[in-house]
Amino acid sequence: MKTYFFYSLLDVTVDTLKQLSIRCVLLDIDNTIRRIGASVIESKFADWIDSVKSAGINVILCSNNFKRNVAPIAKSVNCDFISFCLKPSPLGFLRAYFRLSAKHNEIVVIGDQFFTDILGSKLLLLKSFLVEPISLTHEAATVKFRRKLTSAFTNKIKSRDNPYIKGS
Repeated sequence: MKTYFFYSLLDVTVDTLKQLSIRCVLLDIDNTIRRIGASVIESKFADWIDSVKSAGINVILCSNNFKRNVAPIAKSVNCDFISFCLKPSPLGFLRAYFRLSAKHNEIVVIGDQFFTDILGSKLLLLKSFLVEPISLTHEAATVKFRRKLTSAFTNKIKSRDNPYIKGS
C-alpha cells in the first residue's frame, strides 16, 4: 500500500480508517500530536484520539523518546505507548504489534517524518500516513538535516493523489 499524505492528523477521519479496515493506529508524538518543547498535547489532538478510540480502534503512541517523557502524554490521553522505539528500526513497531490482537494489514503508522515513521513502517510492510509537522520551530538540527535528506521522498508522497482527501 502507498503512503498517503495528510496536511494534519485531524484530516485523517475515522471513516478513512474504517475504509482501510484499520484496528490499530501506531501514532508518533513529537510534531504529530505535540509541538516540540511542549509538555502537553493540544486538545484538538486529544479529541481526535478519543474519537478514534470511541470507534473501537486502538491507539498506541510510539516515540523514540524515553519513558519518563512519553508516559505522561500517554496517560493524559489514556493510551498505551511504546517508548524508545529506535525508529526507523522496526523494533518499536514490532513491540506494539505483539501487544495487539490486530493483524498486520489492520495497522497504520501515522507520523510527520519520512526517515523515522514512514521508513520504519515500510520495513514491516505496514500501512502509513505522512502528516505535515505541527511546527518546524525548535526542531533539532539533526531532524532538520534528515528532513532535507528525505525531502525528495516526502515530496513524492505529497504529490500523489490521495483518495481519502476531498478534491485530491
